[in-house]
Amino acid sequence: MSKLYMTFASGSVAERLRKEPGVIAANGHETILLAEGEKSPFKSGKVFEIEETSGEFVKKGNILYANVPTDENARSLLFHQLLTEKAPLGVGHDGFSAYRLGVDPDDNHAVVFIQFTSGGKHFRDTADYAVLEDRLKRAVEQRGAGPVIKHYVVTESDNL
Repeated sequence: MSKLYMTFASGSVAERLRKEPGVIAANGHETILLAEGEKSPFKSGKVFEIEETSGEFVKKGNILYANVPTDENARSLLFHQLLTEKAPLGVGHDGFSAYRLGVDPDDNHAVVFIQFTSGGKHFRDTADYAVLEDRLKRAVEQRGAGPVIKHYVVTESDNL
C-alpha cells in the first residue's frame, strides 16, 4: 500500500515547498500540498494509505479532493463501485490525469483524489460527475454528515 501526504501552507512556506521535487501545490479555499512516497517531505499534515491508483499526478491542471466519512464496509463498497465503472473517476474524459482511492487511518474516512491536466471544470458538468457525487453521498456513515468535496487549481491556466 502506498502513501499520499497532504498538508496546508501559505506564504513563503508554501512557495518553498512548491519547489520541492515530487510536491504538487494546488490552490482553492486554501493551498494544499501533496506528495507520494515512503517518506513525507512535510513536517506536519495528513498521511493517507492509498489502496488504488491510476496515472500520475502532474504540476498542472486541477484536483478534486473528497473526504467521505464511512465505515470499512461502506468504503469497500464505494471503491468497488468506482472501480467497476471508472467514468465517475474521470477516466476516459478529456484531460484526465490520475486518481487515488485511499483511507485516512486516523478516522477510517475514504479519500478520493482525481486530477485533470485540463477540462476539470467541464467534468463537473457531466453525468459522470453527478454519479460520483451520488456514490460519495450514499457511502456516508451517518445521515446528514455528507462528504466534503473540494476543488483545487494546480495552475492558473485551468481556473475552476
